[in-house]
Amino acid sequence: MTTTPPADGALLRLLCEEAGEDAFRASGADSPLVGDALEIRARLAAHRSREAALAALYETAGDLASLRALEDVLQAIVRRARTLVGTDVAYLLLSDPEQGDTYVHVTDGITTEAFKTGRLAVGTGLGGLVAETAQPYHTADYPNDERFAHSDYVDSVIGAEGLVAIQGVPLRFRDQVYGVLFAANRRVRPFSSDEVELLISLANHAALAIENATLFEEVRKAATVHERLTAVALDGGGPAGLARALAEVLRGSVSVLDADGRALASAGEEPPQPADFVRELAASRSRRTSATRGTACATPAIAADEHLGTLLFVRGGLDASDVHALERAAQAFALMLLHERGVAAAEQRLRGELLDELLGAPHRDPEGLGRRASLVGLDLRLPQVVLVARAEDAGRRRRVADLAGAYAMRRGGIAGEAGGEVVVVLPGEPNRSADPGEAARHLAASLATDAASLVTVGAEHAEPGAPGILAAHRDAARCVDALIALDRVGDGACRDDLGIHGLLIGRADRAELTRFVRRTIGPLLDHDAARGSDLAGTALAYFTCDGNLTRTAAQLYVHVNTLYQRIDRISTLLGPGWRHGDQALQVHLALKTRLTSG
Repeated sequence: MTTTPPADGALLRLLCEEAGEDAFRASGADSPLVGDALEIRARLAAHRSREAALAALYETAGDLASLRALEDVLQAIVRRARTLVGTDVAYLLLSDPEQGDTYVHVTDGITTEAFKTGRLAVGTGLGGLVAETAQPYHTADYPNDERFAHSDYVDSVIGAEGLVAIQGVPLRFRDQVYGVLFAANRRVRPFSSDEVELLISLANHAALAIENATLFEEVRKAATVHERLTAVALDGGGPAGLARALAEVLRGSVSVLDADGRALASAGEEPPQPADFVRELAASRSRRTSATRGTACATPAIAADEHLGTLLFVRGGLDASDVHALERAAQAFALMLLHERGVAAAEQRLRGELLDELLGAPHRDPEGLGRRASLVGLDLRLPQVVLVARAEDAGRRRRVADLAGAYAMRRGGIAGEAGGEVVVVLPGEPNRSADPGEAARHLAASLATDAASLVTVGAEHAEPGAPGILAAHRDAARCVDALIALDRVGDGACRDDLGIHGLLIGRADRAELTRFVRRTIGPLLDHDAARGSDLAGTALAYFTCDGNLTRTAAQLYVHVNTLYQRIDRISTLLGPGWRHGDQALQVHLALKTRLTSG
């Protein structure tokens, strides 16, 4: 039986006890055996170190897999870095995109409060250098190392903590650098390549934890936004509900804009104004993606290459998860607008068809008309107000018709085109207290603003029933003619607003009015028709200027002598009494009747 020499047995015992190098030297064994034992000791130590590192990485991976809180994971990583590398302290800096610098987020072994709350500009100090280059850096003597930019603030914080040797590695995931992981000593010491690799592995786990937390936050926000927007859509909340939901979920301020950049709804403490985002809107429309500037984001709502609107969002600390949530919301907004457009188009077609029947064949099926009118909220058993709108720019008629349709829908009425003009029927009041003249002026102003064209509007009360709407439509159209003849383009009025002219365009016999005009000023009209003159216009100007010849000549842009000649000619045609007494009233009235009634 072979026995182990006493010296060899002592060396084995020392290896089992993990004794220090001095104990091996003092064992009395031959020098070569001591060297072999020390090599075995070093290998065993390296194996133990790798096992500890692998165990730490395994535990860290377990932390990530268990969806532990991000702060707990980062704290565990820093604690393991300090323990495994065997340094006095370890700490972690995170990037702050909003401030453009880095800040101390987690520490282990740090004793000074100034260090725990420190901030570091990118490129300053060892940490700034690691964050800027995304490469590991080590210094054995930080205060005297000139490889990186020093600052009085950073040097004072590190000096107060007494740190000398520092190793920093980047928290990097793909191309994103989230921060820096440090291990540091209060004395000079080197860092082996194995220790640096271990720190890099831990830093990568920390970066992965931050990336996972970011993705989880994006998913959470997206899910919350989806849930809230679904509720808004089901409740018919529209743009206002969308703005409120986004402002609450994302904890910021929101403005919802239409395709022309006009605000439809806003929510939050200080809703952003569209004028502040002109460049972002232009960029969003061309890139089809969100545009950000500082704490603001503009996200376009696009469907089938059509820009339907924009979401504007403002909040301090704006991040990628906010942008992704806004883009999800913009998709929902686009679907909401398309749905509303489809519903509005279908309802507008129904309203337009109803208007065609009311004006074209009101006696054909009165009961059926009443039922179809009730479907769009119009009760033909009550009085209505009928308005006729005519755009000064004929090319804008389609635009005016669309705007009038939206105007009527908001007020429970109907609108459409008839006879080359835009017709609107609005619910009146049971006691006829609604003022058709005021309704005409309001519609004229509203359409002119949105259509970028002067719009003249005539209005009239309609008695209950389809025939009443047809009769009121005729009078409202005549009112428009009178307004234009009286040089009141862009105005709105009803017959009662036009005085004597209102009486002339009322429901009197049109043939009788024509006979009255012919009886009173027929010779004058025949003379003008035969010679291409305008003695009728001269006579009307004379009455408009109260018989003052100087003012009349100035209005007609003629010399007074020319005016005398024209008046003499009119006197020859109508008789010398046309300027006096009852005949003057008759002539003036005939001239006005011809002007306003055609």
